[in-house]
Amino acid sequence: MLSEAFCGKNSDDRAFEAFFRAAASLYMTENGLSREADIKMLPQLIPCAFSVLAAENDIIKAANDVKGLFSDIPAEMWKDNVQLIGQLYQYYNSEKKRSILGGLRNNTKVETENMAAATQIFTPDWIVRYMTENTLGRLFVSCCGYDTSEMEYCIPRDTDSKQASPEEITLLDPCAGSGNILVYAFDMFMKLYSSRGTASSDAVRLILSENLFGLDIDSKVCRIARFALIMKAARYCENVIYNNIVPQIYDMEEMRGGGFEGSELFGSLMRPDTAPKKQNSREAAVYRLLSRKYSAVVTNPPYMSSSSMNSELLDFLKRQYPDYHADLFSAFMVRCSELAEKGGYLGFLTPCVWMFIRSYEKLRRMIFGEKTLETLIHFEYSAFEDATVPVCAFTMRNCKTVVSGIYYQLTGFRGGFDIQRQKLLEALSDRECGYVYETSAAEFEKIPNAPAAYWVSSRVRGLYSKYPPLGSIAAPRKGNSTSDNDRFLRLWYEVDKNKMNIGSTAIYREDTLKRRWFPYNKGGGYRKWYGFNDYLIDWYDDAAEIRKIPTAVIANYQYFTKPGLTWSTVTSGSFSIRQFGEGYIFDNGGCCIFELGEKKDYICALLNSKVFAYIFGQLNPTLNFQSGEVAKFPFIYESSEEVDRLSAECTAISKAEYDSFETSRDFKRHPLI
Repeated sequence: MLSEAFCGKNSDDRAFEAFFRAAASLYMTENGLSREADIKMLPQLIPCAFSVLAAENDIIKAANDVKGLFSDIPAEMWKDNVQLIGQLYQYYNSEKKRSILGGLRNNTKVETENMAAATQIFTPDWIVRYMTENTLGRLFVSCCGYDTSEMEYCIPRDTDSKQASPEEITLLDPCAGSGNILVYAFDMFMKLYSSRGTASSDAVRLILSENLFGLDIDSKVCRIARFALIMKAARYCENVIYNNIVPQIYDMEEMRGGGFEGSELFGSLMRPDTAPKKQNSREAAVYRLLSRKYSAVVTNPPYMSSSSMNSELLDFLKRQYPDYHADLFSAFMVRCSELAEKGGYLGFLTPCVWMFIRSYEKLRRMIFGEKTLETLIHFEYSAFEDATVPVCAFTMRNCKTVVSGIYYQLTGFRGGFDIQRQKLLEALSDRECGYVYETSAAEFEKIPNAPAAYWVSSRVRGLYSKYPPLGSIAAPRKGNSTSDNDRFLRLWYEVDKNKMNIGSTAIYREDTLKRRWFPYNKGGGYRKWYGFNDYLIDWYDDAAEIRKIPTAVIANYQYFTKPGLTWSTVTSGSFSIRQFGEGYIFDNGGCCIFELGEKKDYICALLNSKVFAYIFGQLNPTLNFQSGEVAKFPFIYESSEEVDRLSAECTAISKAEYDSFETSRDFKRHPLI
């Protein structure tokens, strides 16, 4: 790595300085801005972006070496493409990020100094355009009569007409990164000012001082963002390079007091309530940025689940965002809505889990009840490789209106982000393409947990109002988590049959001292009606050893050994449910339904039906079938002896087939003998 060329505690800073100077110098040269684009002169030329370090000769030498590494990049890629530096920085940082993510897989928490590297993701250009054109662009149309012909990704919507001058319209990116959202917004503002007859030099000054604002916890990317904005401005007025104009982009590293303790970790999630005494300090400038409102707030916020956060960050989120701390991005969605004007616009690129998962229900209800979700692009699950999670991009109005949202379901189109872009453009030119939906957010709240299931028909939504939930008829439940299955579980043929406790109707501690191994439902693959009865659990002394494990969970003990239905909570395919008799203990990976009474066969048939697969699959695209979700399914019941008979017959056939193999505990003989 480049940092190996330096030594000492500041080696990373010096390595970055060499990388940044090399990329900046090359960009300026390729774009005809090379009058003073010498690597050594950059700190004097643009001091807000470049550091003046002592003993610079080693940095200059390293920067020249890096320029050699960039020689394979075609010259045309540098032309008016200052965002390329941000992309290169992501690759520059990739090894560190891989190391951090590797630690997460081993349950290591992300420390403060690694937060930026762990969460930074470069937003693709066309996603930037989509978010900005449907927020800032919509404001331009409603306030200034802006021409939409050059906004390729702007989705036509009815907008309120109101008068405002360009100087009054503001955009904030509170997680600015290398500034690609701000850079594109700069171009849009320049077109707006130009349409009003404003001189380029005046427009550049106004945009940098009055219109665009950014924050980040990483001083390095903030420097890249400042340079990027100055280079973008130089396209319209080259003298801006020599005027020492500083873009309104602030880093929150090393803030010195003024109520900003922990700012290098919490960033723009902070809500400062007291203005710093020194009005010309960086703290005062950041206070002003975080205390005002903006016409539009557009960002790609950091993604990090609460399980990966260090204790300081998690405690902060629980205090400041108690209902939204499941992930960093959800807290940022709330904070951004606070920073936007009422009636302003919000644009995001986030994981799509907030649309469906139960832990984000309060976030959804806040959005549906207080905001207007205007447009959303639902990407194919593996399209955005850099994010490592399924994502969606969406824009909102920061107030409640009667406007329905327009949704683009691109989940069925594999092939990466280029294919996703092509399919979106096709949909923008043809609303009847088959994967565009228009739905009011009020419709989502008719379904339990209010998932943003925009593709579900009104008829299906009506079922939840017409029929009672399954949980009111029977008892779907989840079971144990031993925290050490390798220790406590065995396949039935690995255990002495004299120590098996088969067919019990209750658990007696004295009995478990002799017959300690009970049948165990723990899920499995796809199989309907009957099967996957291969595992036993060690319940010695009524599970005394399991109970000693702090992270172990023994849930719904009162249902142990009762007959019922079971299914796999996590599967790569369709839902399937199976019957089982008395004597079973069950796992949280093999949830069960009890208290079925005379409806057992009917419920088994219903949950194995195409009706259930269609409705439940539509509302649960994560392929995670928890007991609480199954409990909400509308119980569509019409008493039928024929259904009961056929269900029992299917179970009997499945059991006979399962028991015809020697791997079954109830195997008697091979059917061909």
